[in-house]
Amino acid sequence: MYRSISSQEAMVLERTLAVGATAQVSSATVASVRNLRVTASCKCGCATIWFGPDGDSANGRKIADARATSEGQDIEVLVWSIDDAIVGLEFVGPTPAALPDPASVRGYGVA
Repeated sequence: MYRSISSQEAMVLERTLAVGATAQVSSATVASVRNLRVTASCKCGCATIWFGPDGDSANGRKIADARATSEGQDIEVLVWSIDDAIVGLEFVGPTPAALPDPASVRGYGVA
């Protein structure tokens, strides 16, 4: 499965980096978002996607952590990287989470 990141996925990723960065994120890393290529998706059926050469077994560090609303449920949105390359956009919730509306992505201090 190789495809370009969708516009909606890119907006969610950019918003998560903007409101939930947990580490220094370079401007080059942010600028790379629209050029990412999806290499794998989560096997559970959620909207999680991976960009690294190792697909869904990418192992990196968390650079952003935010909340969002997906189909009425509160979910966690995580961005993973290896060095300065984004390798994952992960959605964690009580059931397999659909891609949230980018406007629903918020930091943990925001209700």
